[in-house]
Amino acid sequence: MSRTECISNRNIKIIATYVSHKLGHHDRLFEGLSYPTERYDSPEDFFLNEDEWTTGKNFHAVLRKAKEMVGEPHFYFRCGASSARLRSWGRLDYFETLFTSPSDGFKRLPFFNENFNDTMEFNIIKPPFYDKSLGKIRTIIEVRYHSDVDLHKDYIGNPYLRGIIASIPTIWGLKPAVVKQPLNPYDPEILFNEEREFVQFNLDARMQGNLLTIKDPNTGQRRSVGKTVILEPESINGRKTYLGKYTFDDGVSGLSGDIAEGILITETIRMDGRILLRAGEIFKAPCSILDVRYDKLSLRDRISQLFRIRSHGERPAMGLIDTINQLRETIDARNTAYHELEETNRELVKARKALDDYARTLEKKVDERTTELREAQEKLLQFNRDLEAKVKDQVDKLKRYDELRRYFSPKLSEKILAAGNSISSTPQRKMMTVVFLDIRNFSSFTETLEPEELFQLLDTYLSEMTRIVHKYDGTLNKIIGDGMLVFFGDPIPMEDHARRAVMMAVDMQEKVSELRKEWQQYGHELGIGVGINTGYMTVGNIGSEIHKDYTVIGHPVNVAARLESFAKAGEILISQRTYNHVKDIVKADKIGEITVKGLHRRVVAYNVRRSR
Repeated sequence: MSRTECISNRNIKIIATYVSHKLGHHDRLFEGLSYPTERYDSPEDFFLNEDEWTTGKNFHAVLRKAKEMVGEPHFYFRCGASSARLRSWGRLDYFETLFTSPSDGFKRLPFFNENFNDTMEFNIIKPPFYDKSLGKIRTIIEVRYHSDVDLHKDYIGNPYLRGIIASIPTIWGLKPAVVKQPLNPYDPEILFNEEREFVQFNLDARMQGNLLTIKDPNTGQRRSVGKTVILEPESINGRKTYLGKYTFDDGVSGLSGDIAEGILITETIRMDGRILLRAGEIFKAPCSILDVRYDKLSLRDRISQLFRIRSHGERPAMGLIDTINQLRETIDARNTAYHELEETNRELVKARKALDDYARTLEKKVDERTTELREAQEKLLQFNRDLEAKVKDQVDKLKRYDELRRYFSPKLSEKILAAGNSISSTPQRKMMTVVFLDIRNFSSFTETLEPEELFQLLDTYLSEMTRIVHKYDGTLNKIIGDGMLVFFGDPIPMEDHARRAVMMAVDMQEKVSELRKEWQQYGHELGIGVGINTGYMTVGNIGSEIHKDYTVIGHPVNVAARLESFAKAGEILISQRTYNHVKDIVKADKIGEITVKGLHRRVVAYNVRRSR
C-alpha cells in the first residue's frame, strides 16, 4: 500500500533543474500547489528539499506544467534522461562513486526506486548479461504498481522513469540505454479516452469482442488496431513471470502455469510525427516489463574507472567535538607532562654546564648524573606514549558507547562494552523477534491540539514505552512520530527473545491503560496496536559510508509491520511462530490468516489477551 505523500521531492528537483536548464528559470512551476506552510516559507523551499515527499497529484501537476513551459516533443522522457547529465538527483549522486559500471547501477534499481517513489516496486528479472546476438548488455526489469495506485493517472510518469533509466550508462560516458517496454499494464479504453496526452486525438478506443478498435486520427474511419491474446508465463531462475510470450489459441487446456490475457497492438498509428500505438506492444498486462540494452564498457573505460576521483561529504563533526570536550582534562594533563619534561631538560643542561665548570675530576659523577636524568627522560617519554594510548582507547570507548546508547538501555550498553563488543559492521542473518507498535487514530487527534500539548503527551508516552523496552533488554531501533520499532536477539544473543518481546508488549498495553486518563482530557481515547513476528532476518549497519543505519530487514520484518497495521487499539497480534514460543505464558485467541505483500502463503495471527 502506498502512503499519501508517495513521491520523493528528488523527482521535483530533477524537473525544476531541467526547466531551469532549458529556460534559465523555473518561475511559476509551483504556482497553486499545496505544501506545509507551517514549516516552509515558500513552495520552492519545500518542493526543492529532497528529504521531503509530496503527493502524486502534485508530482503530475509539476510534470505537466513543466512540459507546457518548455514546450518540446518527448518532454517527459528527456526530462528524466537529463538527471544524470545535470546531476539533479541530489545526494543519491554519491552512490555513483560506489559503482564500477552501469551494471552495478541497474542491479540496485529496486533500492533507488524506493528512494524516489512509493507507488511501484521494481524486480530485476534478469540481472545484466551480455547478449552476443545484439552485442549489447541486457537486463530485464519487472515493474508492478501498488494495488491502491491508479496507474492510469501516472501514465506520464512512465516515459519520465524510462528516461532516468536510459541515462544511467551516460554516467560512464556511454550512449544512453535503449529501453523497450513490451508489456504495459494500462487499459487502452481508459488510457486513450481519458489521459490528456491522447484526448486531443479523439481516438474513442473500444473493445468490440476480442478486438480493440479506434477512430483513426488521420482518416476518421474506425479500424481494428489490437486483439486479445493469452499471455504465457516463462520461468526465469525458478520464478514464473510474464515477458511477452503469447498465443492466439482460444482454448487454454494445453497451457501450463498461470494464465492472463493481454491486448496485442497489431497496427502502428502515427499522428503529427508521433507514434500513438506501436505494433507488437501488449497492453492490459499484469505488469510492466522493461527490456534495457546498453553498451559494454571498454577495457580503457574500466581502467579509467579505477582512477575516478570520488568526492565524499565531510563527516558530521558534532560527535567528535563532544568527545574532544570530554577528553579535555586528559589532554591538559598530557600537556603538563610535556612541560615538565622540557623543564627537566633545561635543568639537565644547566647542571651539566655547572659540573663541567667545577672540575674535570668530577666528570665521572656528571656522567652518572646524566645517565640518571636520561633514564628519567625516557620514563617521561614512555609515560606520554602510554598516556596517548590511553587517550585513544578512551576515545574509542566513547565512540562505541555513543553508538550503542542510540539503541540500548544504559545497562545493556555497559554490558556490551564490558564484553568488548560493538554493533557489527557486517550485516548478519539471525533468528530474532521484531515488534512494531503505533498509536491508533493519532493523525486525526493531532489536528485538534496545540504543538506544546502534543509534545507533552508524546514525551510522557515515549518515555514510558522506552523504559519498558529497556526493562526487557530490547533494542529500540526507531521512533518515527508516534510509532516504534523494537527487536530482540541482537547484538546480545538471547534464547528467550520471543518471550521478552511479548511480555514487553503486555506491559506496554497495561501502561497505556494508565496513561489513557490523561489523554482523555484532550479528547483522545489512547490506544496502541502491536505486531510481533519471529524469524530469520538480516541485522546490522546497512547503507553507504556517508550514512549507515543499524536496523533489520527481511520478510519477517514485513510480517510484523503487517500485523501491527491490522491490530486494533489494545490488541497484540503475533504470528504462529511467535505464538509457539509463548503459548505457555500467555493466553491468545487465533483470529485467522492475513496476507503479506511479497509472501505467497498467508500468515496465521493470534491476539494476545493477557499473560497466564
